[in-house]
Amino acid sequence: MIPYCYILCNRILKSGENLKKRESQSDDQQVTISAAKMSLGTGISRILGFIRDLALAGLFPVMVRDAFVVAFRLPNMFRRLLGEGSLSVSFIPVFVSEKELNGVEQARNLANSVFTLLLIVSATLSILGIIFIEPMINLMVSGDAYQAVTGKVELTVTLARIMFAYLFLVTTYAYYMAILNALKSFFIPAMAPALFNLTFIIFAFVTYGFYPQNYELLAWAVIIGGIIQVAVTGYKLFSMGFLPQLSSVKMNPQLKTIFKNMIPGMIGLGILQLMSLVNIYYASELSEGSHSYIYFADRILELPNSIIAVSLSVALLPTLSKHWANQDLDKMKETVLAQLKNLFFLSLPCALGMYLLAHPIVTVLFKRGQFIEADVIITANIIKEYAFLLLAISVIRILATSFYAIKNTWVPAFISALSLVFHVIMAPVLMQKYGLYGLVGSTILSGYFNLIILSIFYKKFLGSFPLFHLLKSISVYLVPLFFMSIWVYYANIYIPKGLSAILPEGGTNLISLAFNIICAAVIYFTISHKMKIEESSKIISLINRKLKRS
Repeated sequence: MIPYCYILCNRILKSGENLKKRESQSDDQQVTISAAKMSLGTGISRILGFIRDLALAGLFPVMVRDAFVVAFRLPNMFRRLLGEGSLSVSFIPVFVSEKELNGVEQARNLANSVFTLLLIVSATLSILGIIFIEPMINLMVSGDAYQAVTGKVELTVTLARIMFAYLFLVTTYAYYMAILNALKSFFIPAMAPALFNLTFIIFAFVTYGFYPQNYELLAWAVIIGGIIQVAVTGYKLFSMGFLPQLSSVKMNPQLKTIFKNMIPGMIGLGILQLMSLVNIYYASELSEGSHSYIYFADRILELPNSIIAVSLSVALLPTLSKHWANQDLDKMKETVLAQLKNLFFLSLPCALGMYLLAHPIVTVLFKRGQFIEADVIITANIIKEYAFLLLAISVIRILATSFYAIKNTWVPAFISALSLVFHVIMAPVLMQKYGLYGLVGSTILSGYFNLIILSIFYKKFLGSFPLFHLLKSISVYLVPLFFMSIWVYYANIYIPKGLSAILPEGGTNLISLAFNIICAAVIYFTISHKMKIEESSKIISLINRKLKRS
């Protein structure tokens, strides 16, 4: 719920900071403002993403929903593997160091070399994926329940074959985004997916209204949306003089460092994507709709995770990389500690809100058309489980960023591999007793397993961490969380009853949920501010500063 308030703050913190002003700010303020700008763009994109998912859930039958979700996983996996994942965390620290130590021209040459190699790899993978898509899909969904539905596998293959070309487009976009982030430009690359989502929404309604059986249009929407993302971020890079070009590739030390770090990064972040493929395989053994339920619950989880944890980690990486280049380890740890406080201050109320408001959230977002009450209940129960996962994956994001900044991608990779093995062992055991909820529970346990091991390695590689100070800060948040939870619980019971007398059901659910979230955010921030909690004061002071300037 706090992300909605946070997005409001971001509007006030929007672009307008020039380089000299940035230099005069502390690192903590710079990271917070950069994260705020990225959160604003991400928030807008996520809102349109929910409308996209609403259209997918309400307009199309469960077979089409499952087929699209499965088909879209493969290009999405390679996107995070090649672009947003291993390449970005390997490229940004080296790019920043090259720019700091050897100048802009050398950094630009490095970007061109990486771009050339990336295009060759992504184009090759796209072609191979299109050719061999059928056996890959059959392997992913080999469970009897999925195979038994007539025409479902064939539709999945058709959609996947079209969408696999998206791998080339989204990898290019993700690389453009990595360069922009390294240059501390966050809003435009975060905003570009909003245009992708808008494209899909338009195609979904056109398909439903005019071509109700031509589900291939959904796949073509993905391709056109990908082209738009590349165009928007490419234009921004062009305006900054950093649009990468094809060039001859010289295997210099910097390029070797990127690919040396990229290999374990691909293993580590790729393993996280393999976990989603493992879940697709396991879910194919469960009842129809299981893939869709996990997907829609993932989308709810991704909203606070993307707006808070991902935004903070992306904004944090260039700053930590700079500290490491200057051999200022103490400053690195101070910056990480400050951002972990911000993370918990914003993520804890989100997790609590996900748990308490799971059912009304799913009802408002998805309950219409083909998505009925039985679907709502299952999805809401998964979201309640995911509320516990949010905290683990958020902290993992920040801690892993510290390793990427010191150009150590092996540790996160090794721990991710251990977590995948843990999940593969635990999932069948829990599924046997709890079915779909057991599969989700195994994902959560593997997340906390990852966090514990990563924390141990953090101390080994980066030195002691002021854990007691962090826990003391978090304990203070329990007071505003308590009062917020009281409000959310009772408001969720009594506000819908009061509104039901004067409004139709749909209006009651939407207004009740929106009012509940807004009031909960106000209660949380107000009590935190009255208690003089540092993180609340920082956000409010930044808002006041912007208001005075405007």
